[in-house]
Amino acid sequence: MENNSDLLLQVGDAIKDLKTFSEISVLNICLLSGCGIIKDSDDNTVEKIFKHSDGSLHQLFDNTVVLQCIYKKAKPVFLVPTEDNINYGIYMWDYSSFNKSIKVETQCYAILSMLKLAEKYVEIYPHLSQLLIYCSSELYEFLSSFMRDENGLFVDVKNKTKSYDDKINLKINKNNIKLANQLLVFNALLYLTKLYNSEIYKKYSKELNIERYRSEISNIYAFLSNSLDQIISLPSRQLAQYINILSDCIELDEDNERIEDYKETIALLCDELINRIKANGEVEKGENNFIPVSFYTNIRCANALINGYKSSQIVKFLDFSKKIFEYVLSYYKEDLSLFIKDYDDKISISIRDIAETLKHLEQMYIINKTEKYLDMILNFYNKAVKTSNIMQNDIIVTRDFEKLFENMNVTTKPPVLLRSVRFNNKNILQVKPSKYVNNQYALYSSYIFLNLFEALD
Repeated sequence: MENNSDLLLQVGDAIKDLKTFSEISVLNICLLSGCGIIKDSDDNTVEKIFKHSDGSLHQLFDNTVVLQCIYKKAKPVFLVPTEDNINYGIYMWDYSSFNKSIKVETQCYAILSMLKLAEKYVEIYPHLSQLLIYCSSELYEFLSSFMRDENGLFVDVKNKTKSYDDKINLKINKNNIKLANQLLVFNALLYLTKLYNSEIYKKYSKELNIERYRSEISNIYAFLSNSLDQIISLPSRQLAQYINILSDCIELDEDNERIEDYKETIALLCDELINRIKANGEVEKGENNFIPVSFYTNIRCANALINGYKSSQIVKFLDFSKKIFEYVLSYYKEDLSLFIKDYDDKISISIRDIAETLKHLEQMYIINKTEKYLDMILNFYNKAVKTSNIMQNDIIVTRDFEKLFENMNVTTKPPVLLRSVRFNNKNILQVKPSKYVNNQYALYSSYIFLNLFEALD
C-alpha cells in the first residue's frame, strides 16, 4: 500500500511536469513566437489590457506578438535581429524556417489550449487570462473569415506570401474537407462562448459581438446533424477523433438537448467502431477497408471507446477498448518502456502519439485502479518524454513567470514540445529528438496534457 502511495506521488509529479511544460509551450507558440500572420500593429488591445494590470508579467506583455493564425511547422530558435528583418519581440522565432500551411486543427487547438489556460489564470493572472481569450478570438476571426470554401465549410489554407511586408496571399485546400474539423470549430466556439459569458470577459464580448458565435454554433450543429451517414462512414482514425471531440463538447456545452444528442451520437459511432475491430484487437481502417490502422491509431480508437463508456455507461464499449489495448500491449517491452514491433529498426514516436498513450494509460488506471498502469505511465513518461528531450528544454522551466523569462533571456531556444523523437531499436541509448515543432501536434498534445488529472487517487 505504501509502495502504491509512493508510485501515485511520482505519477502525480510527472503529470504536473507535463502540465507545466505544456503551459509554457502554449504561451511560447501562441503569444511569443510570431509563427503566423501577425495582427496589424495599430491594434493596441494588448497595451490596454496591460495598462489595467498590476505591472507584473511585463516581459510577456511587452513581447506578445498577436497572431491571426498559426503556421504548421517551425524551427524553434529565437530570431537574431538584423537590418533585414523585423523583430516584434525578443522571443520571436526565426521566420525563415516557417512552413506557412495553416491547419483548421492548429487554429482550434490553439484556441482550446489558450482558453484552458485562461480559466486557470482567471484568479492568479486575470490580465493574462484576458490576453489569452483576446488572442483566441483573433484566431477564430481569421478561421471564420479566411478558412472557408464556397459552401462555408472550414478548410486548411496556405499563405503564399514570401515576406511580412507583402500582401497576404492565401491558397485554399479544397480537397481536404474534414467533418471532424467542422466539429472541432464547433467545440472551440462552445469554449469561447462559455468564457465570454463569464463576468471578467463581458466587456470584451460586447466589442466582439459574440451573438454571432451562437449563430455559428447553431449553423454548424445543423450541418453536422444532417451529415450523420457520412460521419458513420469516416475512416476509423477520423471516427475516433469525432467521438473524442464530441466528448469534449459534453463538458463545454450548457444546452441539455444538444448534450443528449452528443451522447446518442457517440453511442452510435462507438457501435460502428466496434464493428471494425478484428479478433486480435487490431482496428481496421474503415467500414469496407480491412487494412489495419497505424499502430497509435489503435490507441486513439481505444480512447474513443472509453469516452463512449463514460458518456453512456455501456459496458461493451469499455470491454472493446480493453481488447484493443491488449493488442497494443502485446508490443510493449517492459525493459525499454516502449511499444516496439520486432521488425522496427528505428522507432519514431510523435508527441501526439505520446499524448494519446499517456491519456489512455491514465484512463485505464482511473477505471481499474490497477498498479501496472501507474508503472506504465511513469516508465513510458520517463523514456518517451523526460529523458528523450522531446520537451526542448535548455533552461530550468518553472511556474514562476518572472524567473522563467529571466532564464529564457540566456538561451537561443524556447521551451516547447517538439514534433517527435526517434529511438534506435538496436541501440536504444541512441535518442534523437526532432529539430522542429509541428504546432498542430504540440497544441493538440498540450490540450490533452492540460486536461490530465493530477490527483489519481
